[in-house]
Amino acid sequence: MFQRRIRAVEDITIKAEELAMEHVYDEQPQSNQVHFINGKEWDDPALNDSSMVNSSQFGHPFFVNTNSSAVHLPLHTYEGWMWHRFKPVWYEDVDTINAMMWTDRLDDIFAENLKRDPSIYQYFASKEGVLRYFPAHRWRTHVNQHDNFDARHRPWFTQSISSAKDLLILIDVSGSIHGPTFEILKITVKRLLGTLTQHDYFNVLQFNETVAWLLPCSESLMPATTRNKRLIYQALDHIVPSGKASFANALNFTYHYILELDDSRNSKQTSGSDSSNCHLAVVLISDGGTEFPADQVEMITNNSVTRQTRLFTLAVGPHPIPTLNLRNISCSTNAFHGAILTYGAIQSKVQGYLQVLSRPLALSQDKSLISWSLPYQDAAGSGTVVTVSKPVFHRGENLSQSLLGVAGVDIPISSFDVALPDSQLGFGGHKMVVMGGTGNVVHHSQLDTQNSYIEDPPIVDYEDLEPMGEWSDSLRQQLLDRKTGSHSYNSTTLTPDDAYLIHQRRTWHFRPISKTAYTLAVSISEGANIIVPNLELQGKVLWNNQTITRAAPWEFCNNLRAYTNYTNQRETADYFSQLSQRFERGGEGCDQSALSHLLWDLEMTMNVSQMWTTTPDRRVHSRFVSTTGGVTRTETRTRAYLQEDLADPRNSSLFLRLAHSRDASILIRPPLSRGEDYLVAAKISSKEQFLAIAGALVGKDIVHSIWKNAVEAFNISDQLHLYWLDEGGYIVATNQINVSPGTFIGSSNADPQLMHALTLDPNPVYERNTIVKRAVSCPVFVKAAPISSASIFAARWVSNLTSTLLGIAQVIYSFSASLLWAGVTSATFQAEMELDKLRPARVDTHLCSKEYILYQLKTSQQRLFNVSCSTLCAGENSTTREVIIHPMSDSSSLLIAVTAPCRCKVSTFQHGLARVEDEMEKCQFHRRYHKSSEHCYASDPRENSLECSGQSLHNPALMFPSMIFIFFVVLILR
Repeated sequence: MFQRRIRAVEDITIKAEELAMEHVYDEQPQSNQVHFINGKEWDDPALNDSSMVNSSQFGHPFFVNTNSSAVHLPLHTYEGWMWHRFKPVWYEDVDTINAMMWTDRLDDIFAENLKRDPSIYQYFASKEGVLRYFPAHRWRTHVNQHDNFDARHRPWFTQSISSAKDLLILIDVSGSIHGPTFEILKITVKRLLGTLTQHDYFNVLQFNETVAWLLPCSESLMPATTRNKRLIYQALDHIVPSGKASFANALNFTYHYILELDDSRNSKQTSGSDSSNCHLAVVLISDGGTEFPADQVEMITNNSVTRQTRLFTLAVGPHPIPTLNLRNISCSTNAFHGAILTYGAIQSKVQGYLQVLSRPLALSQDKSLISWSLPYQDAAGSGTVVTVSKPVFHRGENLSQSLLGVAGVDIPISSFDVALPDSQLGFGGHKMVVMGGTGNVVHHSQLDTQNSYIEDPPIVDYEDLEPMGEWSDSLRQQLLDRKTGSHSYNSTTLTPDDAYLIHQRRTWHFRPISKTAYTLAVSISEGANIIVPNLELQGKVLWNNQTITRAAPWEFCNNLRAYTNYTNQRETADYFSQLSQRFERGGEGCDQSALSHLLWDLEMTMNVSQMWTTTPDRRVHSRFVSTTGGVTRTETRTRAYLQEDLADPRNSSLFLRLAHSRDASILIRPPLSRGEDYLVAAKISSKEQFLAIAGALVGKDIVHSIWKNAVEAFNISDQLHLYWLDEGGYIVATNQINVSPGTFIGSSNADPQLMHALTLDPNPVYERNTIVKRAVSCPVFVKAAPISSASIFAARWVSNLTSTLLGIAQVIYSFSASLLWAGVTSATFQAEMELDKLRPARVDTHLCSKEYILYQLKTSQQRLFNVSCSTLCAGENSTTREVIIHPMSDSSSLLIAVTAPCRCKVSTFQHGLARVEDEMEKCQFHRRYHKSSEHCYASDPRENSLECSGQSLHNPALMFPSMIFIFFVVLILR
């Protein structure tokens, strides 16, 4: 598939460049010269229309026209977003009409590609925003919402039009930044970060009279990952504007940092400094000012190291503050200036700096350039996809420093699962696909997907999803260098309920995916085998009202999902019936290995559920069986927490504990919280192949009665403390009436002295393990309302009445001006509010790291030893405690008899969640190996430096009514 898609995008690129050269630009085109299918105005045709296909082969569950392309026009062009004086509707825009005229003939190459690859989805996006996609279909829009899609803002487009970049953002946090201006500034920063790709690095500086990093704990560039972007979003909400802005200080700081960065680039060119080693851009965001930092601009432009740095400027807010100096800063460094007065202008203005950075690449005319994207939600409704894309150049006698656009072809992320299903990897095996050079995740079972296409796609390093160890650096270098090989390692991870540890011996097998930028890696658990039963269906599956049967939430067949309401046995039976029918018809569109395993397990466990019905056992509350093939059967009275844990065997704490336990075939889990029962489970194997687990919930009174009878039978003295501990150090049972089952033995209300004895070197019985989860979402607990710019403004009112009146007038004017400009520059107020959703909203979670301390049984040998109280209590004490350890066969648990505690106190053991840290406060970044992009086009002597666009907010036509408005408001307030 990959090679077919590469050929397709190359053919589209060649054809587009030929058509553009042949096209004669029409200075006065007429809209009636253009005939196209408008995706937004598409009406599903009648069923008898032979040109329409209602097929899911393209990933679209609606009609498609395989004979023609359709066109999507962004809101700015389609509805005259920038008002008729500034931006016409499409049929009045000369560039747009010309682009639609010559791209119309792309349908021929689209059709040829479709013949070779019947499921291909292909498109071309021009620099004007015209998206022509094939096959044609209705553009997906939400009811009563404006379509904010713009192909030029998609990750595949932004990645293709320029080389990798280092982006340093300077934000003005002086006292004049407040109200609408402050909100626009924050959204602008977010949209800037949204333009960053997987190869980019960035950071944010804040300045007034002084300059400081927005994240105090990060004083260098950071990879443009989702985690790092979220840290910036959080920090934006903590800004308190104050003081006066100094452009000179901001640029002076920037100048010296660039010199440091250059030294870092030169010293670590291969392993990667904190840099992309290509473009270096600075974006200064302010509401304006009268200062022009001439000395600093001259210093930057005259230094051989810094002169290639482009200083972009963005003037934000509707304030009547001069911004001409901001424009002059940009034009002095061959960059771009933009004025952002309202929310609606943010996206288009932010995108302007990318057009400048694309000039050297456009001038390079490099035909070998091809880009592979990270996964993202497709706006057309195809689900999660990756894109292979190529820039389309102007080919002709007159060399152009702008691109024609970008050609792209989608590849569904499900293609990786079709090519290599998890069922082929044995139980516990999993795969991942990473981007060569960066290590960012393309495909991983734990990678969160986007909720909607309008969000920024996730950029996540694979080390944030996989357990790391001493072997990690070696593995990373081989993956990013796209080597072929294998790497064995020992892994220690938490169970999903964070209560136990799982130790595994695993092996990574990896190799590059030919002709792509991706590397495939497969992790196999030691001893795992693949089960492919020779299945012959015996008939219909029997159901009864005493049993709940469910299938794991895995995709066994395309377009067939398991039901979530498992108490409705009719729906469950219908689901299994559909799976059986698919299997009998040959299993087309199914993972046949996984499907046959599931159906085989379904029949093999049928007798078990029948046995529960015919032979009830009053000693247990409910019984269950769960298989590696994905079948789980439970009695109807099974507790909800167990139902939830067994829903997915691959992510079940109980299942994983038994699956990866070498010594235990039986586990007894004590009640770890109120309302829980004892859980007794056994591993079912055949010829050393793990097949399933079976067990039951047993009431506390039953276990307590059995334990009491056993203790009395051995006539154990009351002076002897008896504990039954599982592999995690939890008390299964004890003769101490004040200690509850499920308590950790090292806690204050158990026996921390005994735990101290069990962890003494050189041969500890239990071993301490520290596990850290990073980039976790933690709830925000608001202690007090943050100080806002409004409260500072009110404080100044107390000291200076005149300044207050002027300030109030300015706030009122700013708000009124924002509404005025919203009417001038927006199609509708509703559309303006739609774009307002792009703001980095305050959320009830923040990024944190969680440190867990857990103990794991290390040895199960019978032992007898004495421990002096002076050792346990760190003092002089002649008494001792005698400890007798007897392993419980096949259960990874211990029976421990110990004499009475020493007469002293001992510190308790940290256990479970030990520490939570806000990553914004402690964000030291582990420098990870990465490779810079092979191609870097950061400058070109042929670039036209006279092109410096952008208009100033210092508009004389606006200043007079502004001053009249302020004077009028002040007069009223008096």
